[in-house]
Formats: sequence, C-alpha cells, structure tokens
Amino acid sequence: MSGSRVAAATLFGAVPAAAALLGAAVCAGWLLAALAAAALLASLACLGHRRLRRQLDQGVAARHALEQIVTERTAALERQRLDTAEHLRRLETAHAHLGATDRLAAVGRLAAGVAHEVNTPLAIALTNVAWLRDALSTEGASAPAQQEIAAAISDTDQAVQRIARIVRDLQDFAQDSPRAPGAADLVEVLRQVERLVAHAVRARARFTVKLPEPSLLVGGSPSRLGQLFVHLVLHAAHSVEEGMADAHEVRIEARCSDGGAVVEVSDTGRGLDADAVAHVFDPFHHTWSTCAGHGLGLAACHGIAGAVGGSIEVTSAPGQGSRYRVRLPLAGPGVRLALRETPEARARHRVLVVDDEPLACASLYRTLSLRFDVVPHTSPRHALGVVRAGERFDAVLCDLMMPEMSGAEFHRELLRLDAGLADRVVFLTGGAFTEGAREFLERVQNPRLHKPFEPRQLIALLASRCERVLPAA
Repeated sequence: MSGSRVAAATLFGAVPAAAALLGAAVCAGWLLAALAAAALLASLACLGHRRLRRQLDQGVAARHALEQIVTERTAALERQRLDTAEHLRRLETAHAHLGATDRLAAVGRLAAGVAHEVNTPLAIALTNVAWLRDALSTEGASAPAQQEIAAAISDTDQAVQRIARIVRDLQDFAQDSPRAPGAADLVEVLRQVERLVAHAVRARARFTVKLPEPSLLVGGSPSRLGQLFVHLVLHAAHSVEEGMADAHEVRIEARCSDGGAVVEVSDTGRGLDADAVAHVFDPFHHTWSTCAGHGLGLAACHGIAGAVGGSIEVTSAPGQGSRYRVRLPLAGPGVRLALRETPEARARHRVLVVDDEPLACASLYRTLSLRFDVVPHTSPRHALGVVRAGERFDAVLCDLMMPEMSGAEFHRELLRLDAGLADRVVFLTGGAFTEGAREFLERVQNPRLHKPFEPRQLIALLASRCERVLPAA
C-alpha cells in the first residue's frame, strides 16, 4: 500500500475513535476529557490535511515530470523520423547514381566487343568509298561497269547501316529516353542485346539465341529491358572459364506462356551454391564473377523486372550451370494497335529543313526531296525570316544544337510567329546535348530523332507531322 493510502487509513481510523471518545466524555460530563478529545480530533484533522496536501503535491510533480519525459521522447522520435527520412532520400539518390554507374560499367565491358563490331563494317565502308572515288575518276574502257558501282554503293550502305544500328543499340542501353514508351517489342530488344554482346559472349562460349517469329509486345521501356538482359547474358558468359568456348554454351530463349512472355538466359558454367542462389539478387553480393557480382548488377535486373510487373528467378547448382527465368506481362491491345499503326502516304508536302552543317543539310535535302518539297537553310535566323515573310510549310526539321541559334531558341521564336507550325517541328540530335537542351526536350511535345537514323524512319515521322496540318477553310 502506498504512503498516501496508509496515511488516509490511519487518519480515517483515528477520527472515529476520537469522535467516539469526545461523545462519551460529553455524555459523562467530563469537560476536560471532552476538550482533550476535541483537541486530538483537530490535531488529527490538521495532520491528515497536511499529509494529503503533500501527497497531492507529489502527485502533481510526478505528473509534470512524466509530461516532460513524454515531450522530450516525442521530440526525440520526431528528430529520429526526420533523420530517417533524410537517410532514405540519400539512399534513393545513391541507388539512382549506382544504377547509372552500373549501366556505364556494363557499357565499358561491352566496349571491346562493340569496337570489333564497328571496325569491321567501317573498314568495308572506307574500302568501298576509296574504290568508288578512284572508279568515278577513271574514264574510258577501264572504267568499271555500272553494276559494279551499284554493288559497291549497296555494300557501303549496308556497312554504314550496320554501324548506325550498333551505335543506336548502345545509346538505347546506356541511357533512358526522357519519354520512354509504355511497351517494347521484346523480340527486337533481344536482337539488340544479341548484337551488343555477341562478340563478348562468343569469346567464352557458344552463343545461341532462339526467338519466336511474331513480335511480343511487353510492358516497359526497350532501354531498361535491354539493360536487364545485357546484365543477365554477361553474367552468364562470365560463369564460363576463358579458353573453353567449344565446351560451353550461353543461350537466350523467348516464348509466350500463360498470357505473358518468358525469357530464359541459361549457361553451362560453374553454377552457384544454395547460399549464392539465395542472395544472388542482393546489391553488392559477391559471387564468383568479378564484374557481375559487384554493385547493383543482378539486383538491378530484379528491380527492372518488378517495375514492369514481371518477375525473375534463378535455378542453379555448382558445376551444372544456371538458368535465369524472366516473366513479363504482355502489353494491352490498345498499346499493341498504337505501335503498329503507320502514317499513310499522301500528296507531297512542303518541309523546311534547318541545319547549320552544310553537308548534313545537303544530304537531308537529297533524301527528303524524293518525298517532299524541301526548302533547306543552314541559318536558323534566315529560316525564321522566310516564315516571317509568309512562306507556308507543312513541317519543319530542325537540328537541336546550332551555334547561331539553338533548336530551343528557334522553336521559341517560331512559336510566336506560327504556333501551329511550331507544333509540327521534328528535332534532330546527336545525343550529346546540354542540360538546358535536355530540359527543353522534356518540356515540349515535339518528336525528336537521334543521329544516326534510318531515312525511312525520318520520312515517316515528317509525314506524320504533315498529317497534322488543318485543311484549308
């Protein structure tokens, strides 16, 4: 029992006794005894009051102390919450930076193979160009036949297209598009992956790729899915010891299954034990691979698959190789239809071409003149003057980075002159642009095309812009 309760019990036990004593004394006529009892009763009442008051004061003090403790603990928890939120923000930033670093590291690992893939068609193109230069300067009977010249041009074109495709694949892998589409052609993504990693993989193992004939449209951006499968294939390739290429295989196989797409990346390499399998998708987990087992590598693969609503799993055993199975959801029918639609060819339209590089401007004129009435300008200010003077155009093709006036500045001035035409501008970019240019492209809705590009792709894009012209009233 607490002190206050003991005091109260003692007090309330003594008061009745004193009161009874006082009553008896009064009845008996004992005046002195009655006075003594009354004094005792008053003393006990004062004592009880003081004790109760002291206990109440102690209770109030204890309550204030508890309130102070609660306030201090609440403030400490709030500070801890803010610190935790800041740590999470820093971790998210670091995760994003590590993801970019990991992609660049993978690009670095691809560099040797890409250099080999580029140098071969580049040598073909340079050899044919040198031969054509000599052939065109030769006259008389020794001049080559038209068929030979046409064959050399065709071979050169194929070689250059091969280089352009490799560069475009590498650009797609190295960075995300600011406006990545919501669906990707999985078959085309895997073909790009094959082109990027084939040389590196075949240095260690046989490389087999089995893809379905029809396209498989899945959710997610092509660049992110490309990063996922490049990581997996390189990881599989490095499971094989060097110098044993004929004895091992790395295999990619894609198929439809249960309303989705399944891609399996397998190898016949050293495999993983049970502990490594359990932690293979953990960031910074160390496996046998010195390049794929550090950093975010396979953890990034797991994150990309999950971000598009898919999954990734692995089965492996020491000495028996590994199999990574990626499941991806198919894109919806609306997206499928939108990706397959192509603009129909109609009557010739008038296109303004703005590029400060004279050779680029001339080549664009030659290419586009087969389909459009082209007005080329190497000066963006002169091009604006033509629009200001009342010339009518159905679309504009404009380089993004120009010394006299950037593509963003040109678009801003054109917006003042003709907002409808500004909406029909197509931008060309080499990929290496400033932060301001990147922010501009993220802000505007105009399409952009990365150099190098397929002429047919450029023509189709400009045709789609021309289709936006309102018919004359």
